Amino acid sequence: MKNIRPICLISFMVLNLTLVSFSLKAQSQSDLSAFLQAQQQDAGKLIAAYTTPAIKAVSYGMTNGWYHTGKAHSKLGVDLGVTFSAVMVPTSDNYFNTNAIGLSPTTKLVSPSTGLAPSIFGPKDATTYSSTYTYTPPSGPSYPVVVNFNGPEGLDLKKSIGVSAVPVPMIQLGIGLVMNTDLKVRYLPEQKVGGTKVSMLGFGLLHDIKQHIPGIKLTPFDLSVLVAYNSVNGSTNLANSNPTPSRPTSTDGKVTYKLNSWVAQVIVSKKFSVVTLYAGLGYGSVSTKFNETGHYSFTTATPPVNNLSIPVNINFDNKGVKATAGVRLKFGPIYLNGDYTLQKYNALTIGLGVSVR
Repeated sequence: MKNIRPICLISFMVLNLTLVSFSLKAQSQSDLSAFLQAQQQDAGKLIAAYTTPAIKAVSYGMTNGWYHTGKAHSKLGVDLGVTFSAVMVPTSDNYFNTNAIGLSPTTKLVSPSTGLAPSIFGPKDATTYSSTYTYTPPSGPSYPVVVNFNGPEGLDLKKSIGVSAVPVPMIQLGIGLVMNTDLKVRYLPEQKVGGTKVSMLGFGLLHDIKQHIPGIKLTPFDLSVLVAYNSVNGSTNLANSNPTPSRPTSTDGKVTYKLNSWVAQVIVSKKFSVVTLYAGLGYGSVSTKFNETGHYSFTTATPPVNNLSIPVNINFDNKGVKATAGVRLKFGPIYLNGDYTLQKYNALTIGLGVSVR
């Protein structure tokens, strides 16, 4: 039990970092409602373009950290550990081109004139959009009205934390089953920070395939396959009673998101005393559902836009080949590992834990 206590303390630290990460995103998401003034045909396109880097970063981070060796546990062997994946965000994703996302002629970026707007991880640049409505007064004919609004700024990731990378922490338990097979479990009960709730559940199986291949059973390396699934569910309350040009009032505004990831990899490893070298090659896929609902009133617009209900439903899919190489140091039951993954958003992962049998 003495070996488990440090990992439990680290797990609580990881939990706090996870919630802080979602809280930062929630702060930005509360400004996403401004895009609803662009009307339904354009609001979803602007929200998708702005949030895509965050969705990709978290998606690719979710498929990392599942293993630190290709050797399965003995029956009822256990490991408990935490990992931190720093997912690298390309500088090309700090902005999105509003002229290239298919906006209708009624919506345009007024400032800056370049047509480039910051994404969620981009700089804190101010943007002004215009959207043309057909306004029908209580009496008299309808006429067009141009509504100007401010888009959300970026979080300026590089300036805020010193590097253009998104930390994606995970807590994981591994249990040895029969036939050189490990069950891996990721679990986070629903947690709440401010108006944001988040929960996580994941399962994986790592199985030794060398035992089934004649001629290599006695060779001095380990060879396994991993298949794993992970799901993150969250929501952010967008209720607001203090309107600004970038934030409407709302009593029931809400964002919900669900990320489902699958990963399959072949893993090879070789142990040298306390050092284990490992590598993996495979495929990862993440699907994300993002929904914004509620009623919003843009009281700072002229004329005011009241009780606007434009549900935004966006689906993201990120998939591709991933290759990982890393090293693990193990002293008694304590291990420390680090690896680098090549994928669309490259990632550096470090892990610390306890492994028995």
